[in-house]
Amino acid sequence: MEEFTRDAALDARTRKHIRNTARRLARRGSVPGMDAEDIEQDLFLDLWRRRTAFDPEKASFATFADRVIAHRVATLASPTARLRAERRQVNIDEPIEGDAGHTLADVLADPAAPGELEHGLLLDLRRFVGGLTPALQRCCEILLAPNLRAAAVQAGVHHSSVYENARRLCRQAEAAGLKEYVAAPRHLPQPAGRCLA
Repeated sequence: MEEFTRDAALDARTRKHIRNTARRLARRGSVPGMDAEDIEQDLFLDLWRRRTAFDPEKASFATFADRVIAHRVATLASPTARLRAERRQVNIDEPIEGDAGHTLADVLADPAAPGELEHGLLLDLRRFVGGLTPALQRCCEILLAPNLRAAAVQAGVHHSSVYENARRLCRQAEAAGLKEYVAAPRHLPQPAGRCLA
């Protein structure tokens, strides 16, 4: 049984078989999170750990190595119970087991739903924009456009008027209490430049 030494483990045929198997698995993506080198090392390590089970009276080492490698490949490539559970499809409208008639849709939070801060901002902005003059409302629409100058031209307003109205909007928004929703600008604690010694 101790005939399995470094020489047998590093047999050219066995190394080639492990390398080719690892490359094939990596190409197919059969083992998520592992590349060809990782798979090759895993296969060799598994063969090395099982070397004491080799019995020369039952088969040649090449056959033993092929069987060990094939079994390890099957283990690596098969999905685990966790993966099977994750992949199992669940109808979002079916009642949940053990829950009093609630469905998965009832239990899961809507990731697109606004939070408390966003909801407050939405209400305050609606109230603020609803109280603006038509000219300032049009300015808000222009400011939301990806290209300010093109939107100003399309609205028939000079871009300098848009900037002037934007400053007026800022003052009115601050007076309406919307400043608390805007993060304070970042300021450097000391002026940049040389250090005073």
